Parts: sequence; C-alpha cells; structure tokens
Amino acid sequence: MSSPRKIVFFNPYADRDTKGAARRIELLSAAIRRQGREVEVVLQEEYLAGPHPGLEGLAQRRGLQRLAYFCAAGRLAREAGTVVVSEVIFIPSWRSNIVLTIHDLKAFDARASRGGRMRAWAYRVFARLARKIVVVSRAVQQDVVRHCDVPAAKVHVNYNGLSAERIALAERSRSADKRYDFVYVSSFARHKRHAMLVAAAPAGARLCLIGRDLGSLQEVREAVARRGHEITVDILTDVGTDDELFALIGQARCGIFPSVFEGFGIPLLEYAATGLYVMASDIGIFREIADYVDRFVPPDDEPALRQAMADFMRDRPAGKAAAADLLRRGEFSEDAVTRAFLAIVDEPA
Repeated sequence: MSSPRKIVFFNPYADRDTKGAARRIELLSAAIRRQGREVEVVLQEEYLAGPHPGLEGLAQRRGLQRLAYFCAAGRLAREAGTVVVSEVIFIPSWRSNIVLTIHDLKAFDARASRGGRMRAWAYRVFARLARKIVVVSRAVQQDVVRHCDVPAAKVHVNYNGLSAERIALAERSRSADKRYDFVYVSSFARHKRHAMLVAAAPAGARLCLIGRDLGSLQEVREAVARRGHEITVDILTDVGTDDELFALIGQARCGIFPSVFEGFGIPLLEYAATGLYVMASDIGIFREIADYVDRFVPPDDEPALRQAMADFMRDRPAGKAAAADLLRRGEFSEDAVTRAFLAIVDEPA
C-alpha cells in the first residue's frame, strides 16, 4: 500500500492575521500533523520567502500576482506524492492532485459582490475544470452547482469547525463580567450589515463590534454618530490573539450576526461555546448550524432585527448551556472535520 500523500495548503493571499482564511488551514494542518502525516502550509509569508523560478518569478516582479500564483500552484503540484489544497481560484485546477477549496460565491451575489465580472468568470471556468472541489456548507455547494454549472458529485461538503483549544478558551471566558449586551465578530463589509445593526439597536444598548475593515467601517462610524448618546458602541479592528477575542466575547450576553451572505459562520459557534444567546440572520448556511442559534431574524429586515434585540434586552434569555460539549462531539468538532476532509482528499478524483 502506498504512503499517504503530503498535503500542501496553498493560499498566498492570506496572512496569519486574515482570521477566516487562515483559521481553517490552521485547524486542519494541526490535526493532520498529529496523525503523523506530512503537511506544508503556504500562506503569504511562506510564499514570499520561498523560491520563485522562471515565469513565476518574472510574473511576481512585474506585479502579475494571479499569474505568479498560477505558476506556484502548478509547481507545488508537480512534486511527487503531493496533493495541493488551494483557496486560490486561478490555478491549474484540472490536475488530479489539486483540490480547489471554495468558501463562498460572493462574486455572484449582488449584496456581497467583490471582484466584479473577472472574479465571476474565474470561478465559472476553474470550477468547471477542477477535478475535485471542497466547500464549507451545503449552501455553498448549491451555489457552486447553480452558478458554475458543475456536477454536484464533484463538489464535496466539509464543514468548518472549532478546535478543542478554541472551545476551551470559550468556556474559560464564560465567567467574564458583562460589559456588552451584543457582540458582533465579523469584518466590516457592507453585506455584514453593521450599519443596520447600529440603527436597530434599542436605546441603552451596549455593542462591541470586532473585525477588520473591508470597506464599510466609515459607514458604520457614521451610523454610530447618528445615534448620538442613545447607545454605546466599541469598535475594535485590531484584536490580536484568540485569548483577547474570547475575553471580549465573554463580556457580552448575546452574540449577533445580521449578515445577508456567508459561506459558513464560525462566530456563531464561538458565541455558543462561550455560552452566549445567539441571534442570526435566517439565511441558508445559518440554518445548517441551527443547533447553535437561539433566534433567527429575517435578513435585511431592520424592524424585525430591532424587535428581536429589544426582546433580548427585556427578557435576557440564556444561551444553550450544553453547546460546548456538543461542539466537542458533533460534526463541527476538529476530529469530525478532519476525518471528513481526509476522506475527501484521499479519494481518487
């Protein structure tokens, strides 16, 4: 029997501060290494420090990033006994030892589009050419089949999850003194609907918004200014460690997520593990993790969100007490996610 192939995670767009993109790779690579299997992670730092021969080096020097990454993925895939798992769409995805990972299809959603027609074209072409695609939810699987016209059989669902370490951090944060009524952990982008959340918050509410600016932070600050002294809002764009993140989550009573478009929704699991009451938009992917959501709110419905937040402020309901234990045992645990991932990767394309 041949030895298991080395797995290379390739995403040079992401650095280790790009939480969403890097966290899944961090979870999977650590769990796979514990099984004694060879793993290489190529994020932005590793890519820039590595070799860039021939056309790849020329493309990089000329600022042709997409071409450089295309060449790099091909170079890694030519190594014997290797399977490349890439979150970069513009790669030689037709190779049998390349697995394309797609987290979402924002390029096809008018509420969340980024990258324009070129990005949508790349998804259609390289998804159709791919031998194997991994997505993080059934909702994304359906989007890939519909928008990219690929057979469902080649699009494999492998959920995101929480590591045992992150669940332990969450549990330790449960006893923190409560400073906030609501916490929202998500990058500042328009489809995340931070501004709507600020507008809907009941008078007297205390909010903590945590995330990087992806273009809508100024809009959010303006929404906060319009509320004057009616509400209190702390905006944190530089939370450096998981300890800091969970300490802040633990200072809230309700974790909220009013986004209208997502690929998965890790913060919902983090909220639940920390013992918060969880409130989220009623969108497809969040229904897939409904065991960890206490109340759904129609997306883009500010009056409904205002009512839900007011109800929480009045009643102070508790979150699900057993959420952390369920996360350790269920399909979003690191063991379950890793087993499913390896089964997909090792199956012949």
